[in-house]
Amino acid sequence: MPSRTAQRRESAREAVRAVERSASVRRRTRNAVLATVVASALVVAVALAASSGGGRPTAANGAPVAGAAYSSALLNGIPQHGLLLGSPGARVHVIEFADLQCPYCGEFARQALPQIITQYVRSGEVSIEFRNLSFIGPDSVRAGRVAAAAEQQNRLWNFVDLMYLNQGEENSGYATDGYLSRVLAAVPGLDAAKALQASRSPQAESALNEASSAATESGINSTPSFLVGRSGEQLRQFQPANLTPEAFIPELKSLLGGHA
Repeated sequence: MPSRTAQRRESAREAVRAVERSASVRRRTRNAVLATVVASALVVAVALAASSGGGRPTAANGAPVAGAAYSSALLNGIPQHGLLLGSPGARVHVIEFADLQCPYCGEFARQALPQIITQYVRSGEVSIEFRNLSFIGPDSVRAGRVAAAAEQQNRLWNFVDLMYLNQGEENSGYATDGYLSRVLAAVPGLDAAKALQASRSPQAESALNEASSAATESGINSTPSFLVGRSGEQLRQFQPANLTPEAFIPELKSLLGGHA
């Protein structure tokens, strides 16, 4: 029969084990709660971004610029060099041909692009180049020239993202100077007045012409269209089955050698 001393020691050890088990449960619970909170925040952010292209009031109809904080957080800290988003040394390169009025381009920007940026561009594995095809109508041209001006300040992607988050109806005349000025003013680190002035320059017009020539050379005749490939190699056309992340990620993984 164990002595009283041994019983007390065993009782003490059991008490310690009970405390440790309780702490472990609390840690697991806390971590699970944190994971749920983070996942929920991501779902809400993506849902808000996706919904902004529908009936939700946006800067396109005179409301405040929608999604400014979301867009800033998405792109913050990622290098921008003119048309390029991401590291110039990325292993995989993507070129997107898009029109800022194109609703399907907006769908890509709101549905698939955030995950591509978060998972592949921010890590330095993939870079994306934006080629602005302003063919739908006058609003496309006005917005495209302002995008070219934002490019001069290395803020093209911020402007483009906010354009898609605040996209109006095609050829409705929504891309006024007032609308474009509000979107520019919502871009962190950008001189909106300087950009609006630069949008009227021959350099801005030349940027649109260069994009059109690049599309013709690559056989691009619709938006959004994509060229993909490993950096330094010939890029090829890639037309996804749809505009969800799941339609793009397998292609990126394959180009990265299955290590993503």
